[in-house]
Amino acid sequence: MQVLIAGGTGFIGRALRIYFEGLNIDTKILTRKATEAYHVAWSPAEKTCDISQLREVTHIVNLTGEGIADKRWTKPRKKALISSRVETTDFLYSLTQKHCPKLIGYVGISGVNAFGFGDEKIHQENDPFGTDFLSHLVKDWEEAHKAFDFLPVFSIIRLGMVLSPDGGAYKKIAKPMRWGFGAIPGKGSQWVPWVHLKDVVQVIHEGLTHSQGLIHLVAENSSMKNLTLAIAQKEKRKIYLPNIPPFMIRLIFGEMGGLLTESVRISNEKLLSFYALKHPQLSTL
Repeated sequence: MQVLIAGGTGFIGRALRIYFEGLNIDTKILTRKATEAYHVAWSPAEKTCDISQLREVTHIVNLTGEGIADKRWTKPRKKALISSRVETTDFLYSLTQKHCPKLIGYVGISGVNAFGFGDEKIHQENDPFGTDFLSHLVKDWEEAHKAFDFLPVFSIIRLGMVLSPDGGAYKKIAKPMRWGFGAIPGKGSQWVPWVHLKDVVQVIHEGLTHSQGLIHLVAENSSMKNLTLAIAQKEKRKIYLPNIPPFMIRLIFGEMGGLLTESVRISNEKLLSFYALKHPQLSTL
């Protein structure tokens, strides 16, 4: 088994490589800056790749895509968010068709923000897509992943907010707390589907070895208030400042601010049919 991780230098990719190494699984990382022996140089924008290192690849994990919450969603930024997922996946597929004769398994990563916002319905995997930007992004992203569904093992994993003290959203929420400026975004009652990083890497491994189709990977839907307070407790900090009003978040972040102020509720019923969460509650962060 040789796993190729596209987008493997990010928060999830780094943890996944370490996890695979612990299982003695040969792992390679596709990256634009190849500096390590396990790196495979590529440039989706320039359509180049060191194809000599692809011949033994048996499984692929596709984590490609610029960070959703890294920058304000201007028109150029939206285009970059789409192309870094869809066009990059299309290029990855073209590479595998020519240079990965042993490929048998694929996991594509997606997001749970596929249904628009709202706090009433708990969404299942087969619910229809929403009409907002994120829903269209997820739909196009998953269509690109489906080019690989001819393989014996194929899974698409929709992630909730991935939490771990090692980085990601946790680190962004905890940072102002460490300086005494922690605050709860929005009203605090909005629902946030989240999952721990350690469960993410294990479910990705499961998706590489057993076809799961489309799966929601979330531990639970927690209120933003409870999520923020759980991180504060983990950091041994207290929240002294008042909630950040939704209008202020919108003013600062624009359309992207909805990620912090609006509700999304996601079912993990299918996930629990084959996997026992190691971090099922905020108390286990």
